[in-house]
Amino acid sequence: MPSSIALIIFFHLVYSEAIPDSEQIEIPPPTDFINTEIRLGVFNFTWNSNLSYNKDYAVHYKVCIGDLGNEDCKEQEMKVAHFKRFVSRGVFAKVKTIVFSGNRKVESNWTVKTFPLSKGITEQALQNVSCILYNFDHVNCTWETAKEVPDDAQYSVYFGQRNRHFSCHQFIRNDQRKITGCHSKKGTDFLDKRLYLLINVSGVDFYSAPRFRFEPYKIEKLNPPENITIAKKTDGLHIVWDQPYSLLTNTKKCFIYEVKLSENERFFEPLKIIKDINCSITTFDPTKSYSLQIRAKRSSSCRENLFWSDWSKTIMINGTSPNPTVLLVVIAVIVSAFFLTVFKWKGPKVLRKLFPPIPSPTNKTKQWLEKEDIIQPFNPRGHPTDIENIIKIEENEESDTL
Repeated sequence: MPSSIALIIFFHLVYSEAIPDSEQIEIPPPTDFINTEIRLGVFNFTWNSNLSYNKDYAVHYKVCIGDLGNEDCKEQEMKVAHFKRFVSRGVFAKVKTIVFSGNRKVESNWTVKTFPLSKGITEQALQNVSCILYNFDHVNCTWETAKEVPDDAQYSVYFGQRNRHFSCHQFIRNDQRKITGCHSKKGTDFLDKRLYLLINVSGVDFYSAPRFRFEPYKIEKLNPPENITIAKKTDGLHIVWDQPYSLLTNTKKCFIYEVKLSENERFFEPLKIIKDINCSITTFDPTKSYSLQIRAKRSSSCRENLFWSDWSKTIMINGTSPNPTVLLVVIAVIVSAFFLTVFKWKGPKVLRKLFPPIPSPTNKTKQWLEKEDIIQPFNPRGHPTDIENIIKIEENEESDTL
């Protein structure tokens, strides 16, 4: 075949030696396999195939790059001799050359290489690293520190998005004063681009520089809804609020909300509202007081984020006072019912207490009152009482004539 003859001639010219006319044609594996950091956390892997361009054949490459210690990487075929990738820890990598000539395909052996990115404790110095984007231009990242890392270890933290890098503004410490996180303000709104995190941890006898990558749509935490208005109507409680701002989208259907209504210590099941920025609640007592809060999140239909927003400020809903006349009638009925109940069960006893019966006189008193003798008045001095008799004498007219 002309194509096979051209391929044999090509290898003869390249290597200045005759290649046996056989089915097995050996192609040398790639050389000069290196990696170079082009921006924070992103490396460019390059190699040399040692083959010259020839229009009679095509050269491709098969690349497999994975985490160090894990050789089960995914193979990828490409046409160029470089490969760009974000790296968060040590890398295991291999590459081979593929030559296509007509319908024939010939592959070289693998060139394998490892790229350790840190010394000493490596990426195990930090565990459970997570980040949150909030308030449009703020980022908080936290981690757990391995026991082997001393308390006086030195940290330097850098963030990167696109071609801009910025450092940590304030470290977060735990109760033992150990650095467990970092807070930073970007100054401008974050973009819908990958966020890179580089944490350098150094001590006397070790150095660790793990790198991490985060997707903004996953770690964005929305601000709570604002401008909440509440209206009491005959058919229920009507609530309206403003849609929160997102770095990714402001489409109405992309947000879900939860409305929490509570009465003193009693909490109702939060209502989940999809798409709308309003809701109605009919199962509430208008005479009672309630507190209301709302939080927001992006829905799964628009690249759902991991975190709910904080609850909004508490809105108090005061109960309606009842009609005074109705209240007086209710009180009168309750009091009357109380007295009737008391009178029914305790009536005779209460009457005896309020109106005790007049006691009957003793037998001596009764006999003394029944005597017909004249009752002599009581003389306190004990002397006999003198009775004065007055006799009235009338003069006779005949005696006067004598």
